[in-house]
Amino acid sequence: MVDPGNARDNAAAESGRPLPQIDTSVPHPARAYDYLLGGKDNFPADRASAERVLAAAPEMRDTARSNRAFLVRAVRFLAEQGIRQFLDIGTGIPTSPNVHEVAQQPRPAHQRPPGGDRLPGTPTSTIRRRSCGAPHRPWTSPNRWRCC
Repeated sequence: MVDPGNARDNAAAESGRPLPQIDTSVPHPARAYDYLLGGKDNFPADRASAERVLAAAPEMRDTARSNRAFLVRAVRFLAEQGIRQFLDIGTGIPTSPNVHEVAQQPRPAHQRPPGGDRLPGTPTSTIRRRSCGAPHRPWTSPNRWRCC
């Protein structure tokens, strides 16, 4: 059964594949990035991996923070110019502020997502899970332009 509030389970149900298991003993780039940004969604393996990166390139923490600051500035600017839909591909771990949080700041009701699961606490944003093995799917979805 598909639960309209659970994007991860819905994606698995649609594909017929079981949900992937997360092995926290293996570092993941998104969680290491989260650690570099000072986030809380990482594990010892991720922190150790990030520390190895910092040992080789100490500027990487500042680079990650600058990258995130640029994302925030770019989304804010585009939202202020009237852009109403944002497609965040390969988001990794949602680090605050998220794209949808920044996009809603100038005009909170302007962003109306094309179908999918609502993000908790955000009446105007959704999660659409797609596989990198099928990059055309977001564009060929019958709901891609349906506004809610």
